Amino acid sequence: CKAAFRVLHAQDIGIAVARAIRAAVSGRPGGVYLDLPAKLFSQVMDAAEGARSLVKVVDAAPAQLPSPDSVARALEVLKGAKRPLIILGKGAAYAQADEAVRELVEKSGIPFLPMSMAKGLLPDTHPQSAGAARSMVLKDADVVVLVGARLNWLLSHGKGKTWGEPGSKTFIQIDIEPREMDSNVAIVAPLVGDIGSCVSA
Repeated sequence: CKAAFRVLHAQDIGIAVARAIRAAVSGRPGGVYLDLPAKLFSQVMDAAEGARSLVKVVDAAPAQLPSPDSVARALEVLKGAKRPLIILGKGAAYAQADEAVRELVEKSGIPFLPMSMAKGLLPDTHPQSAGAARSMVLKDADVVVLVGARLNWLLSHGKGKTWGEPGSKTFIQIDIEPREMDSNVAIVAPLVGDIGSCVSA
């Protein structure tokens, strides 16, 4: 749960719902708990007053741009790559930046590996899909670009025999949540921002 709010007065329901919507969809999307105590339902409100209490949520999920320095650092790391790999994660799918992700993959020419929640961003039949060679590309890649993907148990935490020789990988990570960076391995080029803005930068 990303946030929890309690509403004590009927006239505050509109603003509380607006606040909950903003909390739920901004940054990394997530659930929000809105507590409406039983005594709230005994309160009476005029219909016109109720209509006035509603709040239109404006720009609930504004773009979060990566810093120019972080973009330059990531591009510099990619320039030196001999066998780069893009891993698409759940964050890439949730970002609703399908075209920007497709453009990144196709313009860069880098093979991609979709995690289960990112399947459908690009077809498995795409010429750059490395899904059929997952073990090989994870072991052989020298630079790995994590696009909304976490280095969790599904990716062996970025360590171990799945990833080949220890220290043979350089990681670039794109995520809207800065706490995801350096979670299991060092991220040489972190880009913090929304996926669409980061991959289009």
